[in-house]
Amino acid sequence: MRILLRGSDRRDDAASWPVVSLCCLGLIAAIAVGSGRAEGQVAIEVDVVPLDAAAADTTAPAAPEDPTPAVPAAEEAPLTPEAAARQNIEQMAAQYEPMLMRVLQDDLELLRTLHGDLPVEARRAIVAAGEEAVKEGALAFSEAMNTPHVVPAPPQGVAGGFLNAVGRAFGLPIPEEPARRADGADKAEAKKKPIDPCRLVSDAVAASLVEQIGEEHGADFLDELSKREQRRRAATVRRLVGILDDELYLSAKQREAIEAAIGEKWDEGLAMALDHQMEINGRRIYPGLPYKRVLPHLTPAQQSKLGDGKQSREIMKSNRQGMMQSRFFRRANLAQQAERDPWWFE
Repeated sequence: MRILLRGSDRRDDAASWPVVSLCCLGLIAAIAVGSGRAEGQVAIEVDVVPLDAAAADTTAPAAPEDPTPAVPAAEEAPLTPEAAARQNIEQMAAQYEPMLMRVLQDDLELLRTLHGDLPVEARRAIVAAGEEAVKEGALAFSEAMNTPHVVPAPPQGVAGGFLNAVGRAFGLPIPEEPARRADGADKAEAKKKPIDPCRLVSDAVAASLVEQIGEEHGADFLDELSKREQRRRAATVRRLVGILDDELYLSAKQREAIEAAIGEKWDEGLAMALDHQMEINGRRIYPGLPYKRVLPHLTPAQQSKLGDGKQSREIMKSNRQGMMQSRFFRRANLAQQAERDPWWFE
């Protein structure tokens, strides 16, 4: 009997001998019980696999190790306060643009009713000017909303008040109190007219119209814009008088007189009086309401209930952004949501 071993060059491998022994014993037992089989040489081929090779995973070759060290990803540098503030302004401007687009569509619809025969080139130029004004107006409004409001500084303590009183008594010049603001703005900037992005868009459309068809033909559009603004102001005054009537129980004569007094001199703060009403110590406050024009038309009991307007004026001084926001949102929300009119782009 001849036993051939394959698969291992190590003849004296201790791990393979038990397997071989078992095979030999089984072969001998088979020969002993078998009959009629001739004696001869039997060749048995046994493949012996080493234990370390059997344990290895041969399904896929191992990838070679990369000697190049891994480079960590570079971390983004934190934004500076100025860059973060600018990013916030631009994000808010993107939110205001859809609102201003409604204002632009409203103006374009009005313009089309007046000039439905505009040539294609003029239409495209007017729309381009309006869309550019939408972006500029949204950004300018966002900057204004994120700019700290200028508040006049109070007298500098008791000493400052005393010296100012002495100076006034003897006719000495009194230095102007500085404005108080984080970025050092002065009082002249505090008196700047608040930005009106809706008006900016309408003016851009009107200017482009005049440029395209001439000043004489564009005057009717400007006239319609003026009439629309007058109707908006009249509606605001009437609604505010209605709110006062609910609280003070005005007579018909009082309503008429107060409406005329308020409408005599328009104030953009009236929009804030509609949107930012509040109660302080049980009394309703109307920021933006011209109390001096309303009080003379009230009875003493009504005057006592309404108040003198001091708290209203204080709120207005410290909340310029609130007035701007009320005016903008009221105008933008009144504009009808419409689909993009293909007539302007054909």
